[in-house]
Amino acid sequence: MSRGTFGALLVVSVLFGAAGGIYEFVLPYYLAGRGLSFVHMGFVFALSTLAMFAVRLGLGNLADQWGSKRLYLLALSSVALACFGTPLTASLGALVLLKTVREIGVLARDTAHPILLYAETRTRFADFIGKTRGAEALFQAVGTFVAGMGIAMVGAGGAMWLAGASLGAGAVLLALGVRAGRAAPVAAAGAGRLFRFDLPRNLRVIMASGFVFSAGLSTSHCFIMPLFFSGKFAASPGAVANVMVIHRLTSVAPLLLAGCLPVRHYRAIYIGAMVFEGLSIAAAAYVPSFAGAAAVWLLHDLLGAGLWIPIQSAIIQDECRETSRGLDLSKTLAVAALGGAIGPVVAGYLSEVSLDAPFVVSGVLVAASAGPLAALRLGGRPAHGPPAAVAAAQPAPRPAAPRGVA
Repeated sequence: MSRGTFGALLVVSVLFGAAGGIYEFVLPYYLAGRGLSFVHMGFVFALSTLAMFAVRLGLGNLADQWGSKRLYLLALSSVALACFGTPLTASLGALVLLKTVREIGVLARDTAHPILLYAETRTRFADFIGKTRGAEALFQAVGTFVAGMGIAMVGAGGAMWLAGASLGAGAVLLALGVRAGRAAPVAAAGAGRLFRFDLPRNLRVIMASGFVFSAGLSTSHCFIMPLFFSGKFAASPGAVANVMVIHRLTSVAPLLLAGCLPVRHYRAIYIGAMVFEGLSIAAAAYVPSFAGAAAVWLLHDLLGAGLWIPIQSAIIQDECRETSRGLDLSKTLAVAALGGAIGPVVAGYLSEVSLDAPFVVSGVLVAASAGPLAALRLGGRPAHGPPAAVAAAQPAPRPAAPRGVA
């Protein structure tokens, strides 16, 4: 990969992360300020996730036909539109629509970004995906910090518009700074192919695990995430913003060091990290102090997602077929993401009874989602990690991806 291409994608990740940090922190407070109940907030989050299933399958097909750069540009534009439009309406229907537009854009970006990286480099993919995701997480923390201050200075609406401006800048940089080869001709997939889940075995395993994981994580990582600390401990938005900033920072170091993970132990690290993530989320509900609960909860990314995210990305890209890389990726992640439509609704009803309940249920489900991963069969295929480990795992190098495949 050229330094220019990687540098541009790194900066785009920074801008995307900053915008995401602002949006995700501000939205629950914005909805609460509009008078929405926990149950209604749950439906805003859940309906947008449910509506994305079929759309995401189509996005993967578009990545195969258009190339990943075009899909990436569409993703940044749609997320920017949602950020600019949200402060202009108080209608529940319009808020659901804009949240859906935003989530579709996020998923389109999650589809295009790894494909673009993988097309450029395979042997260092886990390293590069870790670095870009680490930079994104770092600046999500910056965005959350800005959001915490911005609510007081320019209001929730002004903070949302700042997020939109950041995404617009990212789109311009991507258009000018990243050159992608023309996409190889790929026939548009018909409805039958879109909904036929004839995927490689490991992708189906990750899909099943991801569904349970998404249901669990979205039970705590939705509107309730900041409101749990505000409601249970009477913490101010500023104090909660500090916790959310640290939350973003905890995954940065492990993501940046993803290239050092031992490829021969990918499955064990993947499973162990997911179990630990679930246990730390659930345990936070039983700690009686704000500082203590926050400290325990913050471990879930430091020793959880920060470790398994690059491993999962590497396994998925290795398993996707060359002629349908985008479609295979989107099918895997679309079904996994469907679980995210369950969590916010569950959280909405549980929160009416107890603010602790969403965190406990979330943690149990996240830990349980590691179970299906025991069925992964990786063999000697990983092409990621430190050069010496890669050479040991693969005596013969795999052929490079055609430049036009994106």
